[in-house]
Amino acid sequence: MKKLILATAFLVLAPILRAGELAGVFVKDQVTAEDGQILVLNGMGLREKLWIDIYVGSLYLVNKSNNVTEILSAPHAMRIQMDFVYKKVAKKKLLKAWREGFEKNQSKEMLVKLQDRMDQFYSYFDQDVVARDQYILNYIPGKGTSVTKNGAVLGLIPGEDFKNALLEIWLGNFPADKNLKLGMLGLK
Repeated sequence: MKKLILATAFLVLAPILRAGELAGVFVKDQVTAEDGQILVLNGMGLREKLWIDIYVGSLYLVNKSNNVTEILSAPHAMRIQMDFVYKKVAKKKLLKAWREGFEKNQSKEMLVKLQDRMDQFYSYFDQDVVARDQYILNYIPGKGTSVTKNGAVLGLIPGEDFKNALLEIWLGNFPADKNLKLGMLGLK
């Protein structure tokens, strides 16, 4: 009888306890946003550069979606989680990748409008990143995007326009990594 109860409990709780895994990184199926909303794992993917695994990127949304326009226009909380797996990413290379991501996906006018906030964002990456470092980018409606490294809040960048520009680094027309985009959209 005990075995039957344990088996039943496992079957009931398994979907709740299940987590996503990729490249040795385990992520939760859901998280609670800073405003209290429950966010579900939309998808996760691997950022690769020349066949080298750099980080696992996970996208959390209020409602799952693979429609980029819908994701960008949703006024809800969202989260991007980056779990680094490569032994060391130089600060210089990371900043270059951020700049390229913004520049490839934004107009010159938008880049000018966002410049001060992009500079603020870049300032949060003032050190090399090593394996097991985790960055969390939380969008809080009405407040902005908080940046957290290894559990320590680094700052808050205001504006839904900044959040969208940041999301487009992964989900835009010119994503950092097409397979990562597909993974984050839950299509891979």
